[in-house]
Amino acid sequence: MSEFDRKIITDAITRMLARREHSFNEIMRKLQQKGITGDAFMPILEEFKDADIQSDARFAESRARALYLKGKGPRAIKLDLQQYGVDESTAEYAMREIDADWFESAKKVKEKKFGEFYETEFALRQKQKQFLQYRGFYQEHIEYAVSANESS
Repeated sequence: MSEFDRKIITDAITRMLARREHSFNEIMRKLQQKGITGDAFMPILEEFKDADIQSDARFAESRARALYLKGKGPRAIKLDLQQYGVDESTAEYAMREIDADWFESAKKVKEKKFGEFYETEFALRQKQKQFLQYRGFYQEHIEYAVSANESS
């Protein structure tokens, strides 16, 4: 590989990471889409990883926090991180690091969409539960959100 090719690959990776954190797999995919072969970029990408310039842990934490703030549940966040190639232990670590209160988050998401009142009609409660399930919350979070005490 020529020094010119190395500079192009290094610049491409640097530009990606300057905008936001990227997972290792995401950078690989983007470089392949640019027509750069794995043989050419893999050693350079490994250097970025070894120097801790690229970090799947930082990416996972950043992505998990952003999705949590958008009202996504833990199931949806873990699935999203998987799609970016983040391994399960790194995803679990990121989920602990964001220090999320999933019960209150589910309640806030439910209140934003359906209001604060407690729904007594079965069909409407089911609709709320399905919505929260779609947002990636687990059953215990959903039950808390739709059955929360009426005084809140």
